[in-house]
Amino acid sequence: MKNLLLAFVLALTPLAGAADKPDKEKLKAEVAKMEDTFSAMAQEKGLLAAFEYFAAPDVAFIDTDPRKFRGLAAVRERMGPDQPGVKLTWSAYFTDVSDDGTLGYNYGRYESKRAGTDGQEVVRGGWFLTIWKRQPNGTWRYVMDNGTADRPPAPPAAPAPPKPAETKKN
Repeated sequence: MKNLLLAFVLALTPLAGAADKPDKEKLKAEVAKMEDTFSAMAQEKGLLAAFEYFAAPDVAFIDTDPRKFRGLAAVRERMGPDQPGVKLTWSAYFTDVSDDGTLGYNYGRYESKRAGTDGQEVVRGGWFLTIWKRQPNGTWRYVMDNGTADRPPAPPAAPAPPKPAETKKN
Protein backbone atom coordinates (compact mmCIF):
# COMPACT_ATOMS: atom_id res chain seq x y z
CA MET A 1 0.00 0.00 0.00
CA LYS A 2 2.86 2.38 0.84
CA ASN A 3 4.37 1.76 -2.59
CA LEU A 4 1.05 2.50 -4.28
CA LEU A 5 0.65 5.75 -2.32
CA LEU A 6 4.24 6.78 -3.13
CA ALA A 7 3.70 6.06 -6.84
CA PHE A 8 0.48 8.14 -6.79
CA VAL A 9 2.22 11.12 -5.12
CA LEU A 10 5.15 10.93 -7.52
CA ALA A 11 2.79 10.81 -10.50
CA LEU A 12 1.00 13.99 -9.33
CA THR A 13 4.16 15.96 -8.52
CA PRO A 14 4.83 17.12 -12.13
CA LEU A 15 1.21 18.26 -12.43
CA ALA A 16 1.45 20.36 -9.27
CA GLY A 17 4.64 22.00 -10.57
CA ALA A 18 3.06 22.76 -13.92
CA ALA A 19 0.26 24.74 -12.29
CA ASP A 20 2.81 26.92 -10.47
CA LYS A 21 4.99 27.56 -13.54
CA PRO A 22 5.02 31.22 -14.51
CA ASP A 23 4.06 32.36 -17.99
CA LYS A 24 7.54 33.15 -19.35
CA GLU A 25 6.29 34.97 -22.45
CA LYS A 26 4.16 37.29 -20.31
CA LEU A 27 7.10 37.93 -17.96
CA LYS A 28 9.46 38.61 -20.89
CA ALA A 29 6.98 41.19 -22.16
CA GLU A 30 6.88 42.80 -18.70
CA VAL A 31 10.67 43.04 -18.51
CA ALA A 32 10.94 44.39 -22.08
CA LYS A 33 8.29 47.02 -21.31
CA MET A 34 10.12 47.93 -18.09
CA GLU A 35 13.33 48.56 -20.07
CA ASP A 36 11.46 50.75 -22.56
CA THR A 37 9.81 52.71 -19.73
CA PHE A 38 13.20 53.11 -18.04
CA SER A 39 14.71 54.59 -21.22
CA ALA A 40 11.70 56.88 -21.77
CA MET A 41 11.90 58.22 -18.22
CA ALA A 42 15.60 59.00 -18.73
CA GLN A 43 14.61 61.22 -21.69
CA GLU A 44 11.78 62.92 -19.82
CA LYS A 45 13.14 63.36 -16.29
CA GLY A 46 16.89 62.86 -16.64
CA LEU A 47 19.30 59.99 -16.25
CA LEU A 48 19.78 60.18 -12.50
CA ALA A 49 16.02 60.26 -11.80
CA ALA A 50 15.41 57.23 -14.03
CA PHE A 51 18.34 55.22 -12.69
CA GLU A 52 17.24 55.95 -9.10
CA TYR A 53 13.57 55.15 -9.75
CA PHE A 54 14.11 51.77 -11.41
CA ALA A 55 16.91 50.61 -9.07
CA ALA A 56 16.33 47.70 -6.70
CA PRO A 57 17.24 48.37 -3.07
CA ASP A 58 20.31 46.12 -3.46
CA VAL A 59 21.46 47.39 -6.88
CA ALA A 60 25.19 47.23 -7.62
CA PHE A 61 27.41 48.11 -10.56
CA ILE A 62 30.54 46.43 -11.84
CA ASP A 63 32.29 49.73 -12.59
CA THR A 64 31.91 50.98 -9.01
CA ASP A 65 33.02 48.85 -6.08
CA PRO A 66 29.95 46.66 -5.35
CA ARG A 67 31.40 45.82 -1.93
CA LYS A 68 31.31 49.50 -1.01
CA PHE A 69 28.38 50.96 -2.97
CA ARG A 70 24.91 49.37 -2.94
CA GLY A 71 21.41 50.74 -3.47
CA LEU A 72 20.88 54.43 -4.20
CA ALA A 73 24.44 55.20 -3.05
CA ALA A 74 25.68 52.98 -5.89
CA VAL A 75 23.42 54.75 -8.40
CA ARG A 76 24.63 58.19 -7.30
CA GLU A 77 28.28 57.12 -7.27
CA ARG A 78 28.02 55.73 -10.77
CA MET A 79 25.80 58.33 -12.40
CA GLY A 80 26.79 61.56 -10.68
CA PRO A 81 24.59 64.59 -11.28
CA ASP A 82 22.85 65.00 -14.61
CA GLN A 83 24.98 66.84 -17.15
CA PRO A 84 23.20 69.39 -19.34
CA GLY A 85 23.24 68.48 -23.02
CA VAL A 86 23.96 64.78 -22.47
CA LYS A 87 21.42 62.43 -23.99
CA LEU A 88 21.48 58.67 -23.48
CA THR A 89 19.03 56.43 -25.32
CA TRP A 90 18.83 52.67 -25.42
CA SER A 91 16.67 49.84 -26.66
CA ALA A 92 16.72 46.12 -25.85
CA TYR A 93 17.33 43.61 -28.63
CA PHE A 94 16.78 40.53 -26.50
CA THR A 95 14.93 39.74 -23.27
CA ASP A 96 14.63 36.55 -21.25
CA VAL A 97 13.50 35.48 -17.78
CA SER A 98 14.38 32.64 -15.45
CA ASP A 99 12.16 29.57 -15.37
CA ASP A 100 10.88 30.51 -11.91
CA GLY A 101 10.06 34.07 -13.03
CA THR A 102 12.17 35.85 -10.41
CA LEU A 103 15.00 37.18 -12.59
CA GLY A 104 15.08 38.68 -16.06
CA TYR A 105 17.65 40.29 -18.27
CA ASN A 106 17.92 42.12 -21.50
CA TYR A 107 20.65 43.48 -23.68
CA GLY A 108 20.74 45.84 -26.57
CA ARG A 109 22.26 48.99 -28.00
CA TYR A 110 22.73 52.39 -26.44
CA GLU A 111 23.71 55.75 -27.90
CA SER A 112 25.19 58.70 -26.03
CA LYS A 113 25.20 62.23 -27.45
CA ARG A 114 26.96 65.27 -26.02
CA ALA A 115 28.71 68.40 -27.18
CA GLY A 116 32.43 68.02 -27.73
CA THR A 117 35.02 70.58 -26.70
CA ASP A 118 34.88 72.01 -30.22
CA GLY A 119 31.10 72.41 -30.01
CA GLN A 120 30.46 69.55 -32.42
CA GLU A 121 28.17 66.74 -31.31
CA VAL A 122 30.01 63.62 -30.12
CA VAL A 123 28.07 60.39 -30.60
CA ARG A 124 29.15 57.15 -29.00
CA GLY A 125 27.41 53.81 -28.95
CA GLY A 126 27.74 50.43 -27.39
CA TRP A 127 25.98 47.49 -25.81
CA PHE A 128 24.20 47.34 -22.47
CA LEU A 129 23.08 44.53 -20.19
CA THR A 130 20.43 44.99 -17.50
CA ILE A 131 19.55 42.33 -14.93
CA TRP A 132 16.08 42.67 -13.43
CA LYS A 133 14.71 41.12 -10.23
CA ARG A 134 11.03 40.70 -9.43
CA GLN A 135 10.32 42.46 -6.15
CA PRO A 136 8.01 41.13 -3.41
CA ASN A 137 5.27 43.53 -4.60
CA GLY A 138 5.49 42.07 -8.15
CA THR A 139 7.30 45.00 -9.79
CA TRP A 140 10.59 44.63 -11.64
CA ARG A 141 13.66 46.61 -10.56
CA TYR A 142 17.17 46.33 -11.96
CA VAL A 143 19.84 44.83 -9.71
CA MET A 144 22.71 45.37 -12.12
CA ASP A 145 23.25 47.46 -15.22
CA ASN A 146 26.35 47.65 -17.33
CA GLY A 147 27.36 49.08 -20.67
CA THR A 148 30.42 48.76 -22.82
CA ALA A 149 31.36 51.16 -25.57
CA ASP A 150 31.93 49.99 -29.09
CA ARG A 151 35.53 49.44 -29.99
CA PRO A 152 36.95 52.22 -32.12
CA PRO A 153 37.09 51.34 -35.79
CA ALA A 154 40.30 49.73 -36.92
CA PRO A 155 42.69 52.10 -38.65
CA PRO A 156 42.71 51.79 -42.42
CA ALA A 157 45.07 49.16 -43.72
CA ALA A 158 48.40 50.42 -44.96
CA PRO A 159 48.63 50.43 -48.74
CA ALA A 160 50.43 47.46 -50.18
CA PRO A 161 53.99 48.21 -51.19
CA PRO A 162 54.45 48.61 -54.92
CA LYS A 163 55.43 45.50 -56.76
CA PRO A 164 58.95 45.55 -58.11
CA ALA A 165 59.12 46.33 -61.79
CA GLU A 166 59.41 43.20 -63.87
CA THR A 167 62.52 42.94 -65.94
CA LYS A 168 62.13 41.88 -69.55
CA LYS A 169 63.99 38.84 -70.70
CA ASN A 170 65.45 39.04 -74.18
